[in-house]
Amino acid sequence: MEVGTILIVDDEKIIRDLLCAMLKEAGDYKLLTAINGKEALKMCMSEENIDLVFSDLRMPVMSGMELLVKLRKNRPEIPVVILTGYGRREDVIEALRLGASNFLLKPQEVDMVYTVASKILRMRHQEKMEKMILDFFVEDHQMFSIPNDLHYTLPIIDLLTDKILLLGICNKAELTNLRFALDEALVNAVVHGNLEIQSSAKGATLDEMMQFNNLVKERSLEPGFSDRKVTITRHLTNEFVIFSIEDQGRGFDWRTLPKTLDDMEILSNYGRGLFLIRAFMTRVEFNDKGTRITLVKEKPDSNTNSNSMEARALT
Repeated sequence: MEVGTILIVDDEKIIRDLLCAMLKEAGDYKLLTAINGKEALKMCMSEENIDLVFSDLRMPVMSGMELLVKLRKNRPEIPVVILTGYGRREDVIEALRLGASNFLLKPQEVDMVYTVASKILRMRHQEKMEKMILDFFVEDHQMFSIPNDLHYTLPIIDLLTDKILLLGICNKAELTNLRFALDEALVNAVVHGNLEIQSSAKGATLDEMMQFNNLVKERSLEPGFSDRKVTITRHLTNEFVIFSIEDQGRGFDWRTLPKTLDDMEILSNYGRGLFLIRAFMTRVEFNDKGTRITLVKEKPDSNTNSNSMEARALT
């Protein structure tokens, strides 16, 4: 059984033959070869199942560096290991900066080709299996109850956004915005909800912000505030994700929040974060008391209606 397809790119036949022989002896790989970057690029664009590329740096027609740049743009999922017989430190650093997964020096490190290949291909196999398994994904429900400590927000966000990108709910740029929205909502729940600290207390200068941070720490230890929790739920399907973040504070009148940029100019910085949350999410809602915010992100072109979404989230 083949455990991976490897493309070897080198203008020297002796190197191509040597690497093929070593990999055939060490593992059950499908091996392809190309004599320059142009030929290799054509193969990578037409051959869907190439799992790994070993490429010389200096070749005629198209160099290994040029090939690396084009693959990072057109087939970024394919790892590239650079082979260099010159050992110039600058070339290696530049290749790694451009996205190479590793490098081998010719000829002294050629015998490491199997070790490098097996490690990378194990990782590739795991990634492929994870994507295949997600084809069977139906839904997932998570719930957390965290104390008033902002150190927990980023680790929680990592868990909350797990699988979202792979399921196609959003792209990488949208995921960054979604993570920002969750961070804003969590900080609001802790600081303004549970600890009941007003937005105006933050200030604008460095000294004022340091005083604000100290106030947050002190308030989180005070009786009446220290035992409050923030409850976070995530309901994830292959069509949408719903986040619910609820604090145990007094709540606030969310109806006064700015809904347009013009409104935000009137209200200064108040409500800026929640305005951005609305911009990043498909839908944002509050409970009447203002202690719970619900954030919904739908997959593009999703046909799921709001009522069925809410019903599935509650079951």
